[in-house]
Amino acid sequence: MDSQTQASIDALGRLLRHYDRTQLWFQLTEVVAERTYLQHGIDVREGDVVLDVGANVGVAAAFFASECGAALVHSFEPVPPLFELLRENVRHWDACVAHGYGLASAPGTAQVTFYPDAAAMSGLYADPEEDRARVRRYLTNSGVSPELADRQLEGRYRGVTLSCELRTISTVLREQYLRHVDLLKIDVEKAELDVLAGIEDGDWWRIRQIVVEVHGDDDRIAAISDLLIGHGFSVDTEADPLWRDAGICMLYARRT
Repeated sequence: MDSQTQASIDALGRLLRHYDRTQLWFQLTEVVAERTYLQHGIDVREGDVVLDVGANVGVAAAFFASECGAALVHSFEPVPPLFELLRENVRHWDACVAHGYGLASAPGTAQVTFYPDAAAMSGLYADPEEDRARVRRYLTNSGVSPELADRQLEGRYRGVTLSCELRTISTVLREQYLRHVDLLKIDVEKAELDVLAGIEDGDWWRIRQIVVEVHGDDDRIAAISDLLIGHGFSVDTEADPLWRDAGICMLYARRT
C-alpha cells in the first residue's frame, strides 16, 4: 500500500465511527486500498451521482464523496443501529444523503437480522450457520488455522431481529428527482435480485454503471448477468481468491 493510500485510509478512519474498529479498518482497506467498487472500467468522477445500496456505516459513501468527488451520494441502510452510525458518519460531506430504509422489489416492511458482532453481514436473508461458515472459509483461505478461526468466530453470529422499511429504486428516482445515476452500488447480503427487481423497465436507461457483490452459486451470478446484459450492459465478474468456495463474487456492469 502506498503512502498516499495509507494517508487516505487514516484520514477517513479518524472521521468515521464504528463500534468495532476491526470491522471499520477491514472495510476501509477493501474500499479505499483495494478499490473494490472501481474495477473493470467502473469509475466515479467529479460531479457524479451514486446510489449506495447496503451502505452499512458509510465507508463507501465517504470514499465516493471524498476521494472521487461525487456530487451526490444517496446511501440506503435498513438496519436501525447501522443507520444511526451511517447518518453520523456521512454528515462530514455535503454530497452524502443517508436514508434509513432498504431497497427491494416492492415497498413495504420486513424483518431484518442485525449481527452486532458481524455488522457487515446483517441483512434480510441472514443465516447464522451459513454466514459463519462463509467467513470461516475466508479465514482459513487467509492462512488462519481452523481452530483459531473457530475461536475468533465464536458467538459472532448471534442475530437480533428488527423491523425495517423497504422501497424501490424507481420510487427513489422519482422521490429524489434523479434523471440519471452514474453508479448503482449494491452490497445487500443475498438480496441483490430483489434490489434489481425494483427497477421499472422505463428507468433502466437512467443507470450508467452497476457494481454488485453477489452472494450465491453460479446460477445466481448467471441470473444477474443475464438481467443486466438484457438491459444493455456489458458484464465482468471477479472473485477474490480468499473468498473461493465461499459463494461471493463481484459483478461489474457498464453501458455498452
